[in-house]
Amino acid sequence: MRWWWFRLTAVLPVLAGAVAFYAPALRRTGGVWPAPLDDVYIHFAFARSAALGHFSTWIPGNGYSSGGTSLVYPLVLAPGWLVGFRGAWLGLFAALVACVCLVDLIGSARALLDPGAGPSPRLDLGPRPAAGAWSARWIAWIAWSAPLVLLAVPLLDWSFFSGMEIALLGVILGRALVAVRRCEHAAPADRPRAQLRAGLWAALLVATRPELAVLSGALALGVAHAAGAANPYKALARAAVPTAALVLAQAALNRALTGEWGAAGAVRKLITSNPYLTPLDAALEVARNLLALRVQALESALGGPRVAWILPLLGLCAALDRRSRRLGLALLVGAYGALLLACLNATARFQNLRYAAPTLLMLLLAALLGAVALARRGRAASLVAAALLGVASLAPSVWFGRQIDHFARASANIVGQQVEVARRLDARVPRPRRVFLNDAGAIPYLSGLPALDGLGLGGYRGMPFARASVHGVPAVVELIERLDPAERPDVMALYPGWWGGLVEDFGRRVDAVTIEDNVICGAAEKVIYEADWSALGAAPSSPGSARGAAGAPGPRVIDEIDVGDLISEKEHGYAIPAPRGGWSIGAVLEGAPEASGGRRFDAGRVVPEGREESFVVAGGASSGPARLLLRTDGGGPVAIEVLVGGKPPGEGAGRGGDAGALEAHRVEVAPRPEGRWHAVEVSLQDVGRGDRVRIRAVRGAWRSFHAWLLR
Repeated sequence: MRWWWFRLTAVLPVLAGAVAFYAPALRRTGGVWPAPLDDVYIHFAFARSAALGHFSTWIPGNGYSSGGTSLVYPLVLAPGWLVGFRGAWLGLFAALVACVCLVDLIGSARALLDPGAGPSPRLDLGPRPAAGAWSARWIAWIAWSAPLVLLAVPLLDWSFFSGMEIALLGVILGRALVAVRRCEHAAPADRPRAQLRAGLWAALLVATRPELAVLSGALALGVAHAAGAANPYKALARAAVPTAALVLAQAALNRALTGEWGAAGAVRKLITSNPYLTPLDAALEVARNLLALRVQALESALGGPRVAWILPLLGLCAALDRRSRRLGLALLVGAYGALLLACLNATARFQNLRYAAPTLLMLLLAALLGAVALARRGRAASLVAAALLGVASLAPSVWFGRQIDHFARASANIVGQQVEVARRLDARVPRPRRVFLNDAGAIPYLSGLPALDGLGLGGYRGMPFARASVHGVPAVVELIERLDPAERPDVMALYPGWWGGLVEDFGRRVDAVTIEDNVICGAAEKVIYEADWSALGAAPSSPGSARGAAGAPGPRVIDEIDVGDLISEKEHGYAIPAPRGGWSIGAVLEGAPEASGGRRFDAGRVVPEGREESFVVAGGASSGPARLLLRTDGGGPVAIEVLVGGKPPGEGAGRGGDAGALEAHRVEVAPRPEGRWHAVEVSLQDVGRGDRVRIRAVRGAWRSFHAWLLR
């Protein structure tokens, strides 16, 4: 009977929580399985690709993608897709997975809190530590209350049942903590194997959520500390090497297949990836995120500032107790380390604070360990522990109604907008060839259409869309220009406010979906456009097209850089005048010689007065005289200085070093009519492969779009 009661008290709270969140949401969505985040469908798309044999691929045919926030979660969902949970109903399988994971987490927590009390030998960590009768009863009570404590924070429950990877993170976290505790009690002969097992679980934490790397490192140190008379360095290696190997292998794979060491999500979302921010700007943005998460996730969500201190205090008790300090200290370090890493994310304050969920989970587990540590110290301490844990569990309950309602409203938003857009695109005749979008979730997954994610999370054949989306819309358009015309999207589903300069020049509005009561989507209206890329070139400018740009058939193009095209800039070692400069700009104007004088798009950058851009001459040109042809748009008078050689400016510097410059030319650029492209020509005496050409804005801002070297 006790065995079944033990299981039942773990299962019933989880099922009650699931019903509380899913039932109202199902009524709001009209029977479509609820998902309160479009990102849920990104996981589903990766899971479908994995089930079809395309691992780490958003859509088969698009190539490798590093944009999945979790390496493990899609692999867990893939069997569900294979057995028939297709479309939105893969969310039901994800819900079942979440419930199983939460029950397993509760079992792990109970095994840690009251060893020997559980029914499963797999989680049994040996006999209970010696304690007085009173303390033993309170410890047992704390262990039995673990389900209520772990599900006590509505903000965290929202993430548990959202269809995201947080519930899976919970089961892996519980198993990792149990594995570390086993290292403390393992026989000397079994300890190396136990340490390696703990290291593997710690690596899975990072493979599930990358910000858990801090916790993984702290657990590895705990394993080394528990080595006793054995070599602690070998213990540390066994516990840390799996995580290090995973991180290095993933970084190397990303570098080989995308040209970036970091994942697409990091490139797109990290504040430090924004080239236009100064270190002070970035620090202020991180501080704003930290303040928002502290107030909303670590105070308000826990019941308010009067009681929010209880969880950290109990966690501190665990860190100070001899029996639990290795786990308690690791959980506290991991919790606040994950929070700080989350604050580097430009979207940390949005999506119902889901990036704070791992921190909340670790604080709850640390608090449970701390309550047990207090309870061991006698009757009075047991009463204090029970009171603190009770208040910490009850205080957040005031938010259950609001979080359940928000879950339902957000799910209705996703169905009303993203799912509906997917349905309309799927019904279009003729069927779209490829859709360009800024939400890589429900639209491509449910419509089954090939897609190109303008934000780069989906990845496309190793092209740097994630990096380009950070630089600006014109940089994204430059990458689309590099695609074969048959590959370019013929339909776009976008938030117009996110893509100024693209939808006006390259789209024709044909449909739109507008939702009311928007609480989660990027905007209330998503617009469907028919795409028209006629203002783009057929391919990256060829020597022939560049020769046309010179306005004369004679000169030979020895090099060309397309400013604003990240691939061309990388090939030429382009130095952007950033931060607070080098902003990406773009226009479709008349007068492009390579378009026979017609309208042509080009992206570029703004070089503020007193700053400079520079590039290295590529190609196979030998040194000699050449003509430098610079493209700009209309505007007032500006003066530039062109230098060959010398030291390029460092990051954030306004000027480079002129001492080594081989030649310098000052050019006065007269006022130019708006609406047309214009060329500025500079004769260089001696330039060739490997020389750095620098263009400095002496008076006024220089708007740089393209440069050709002609000979």
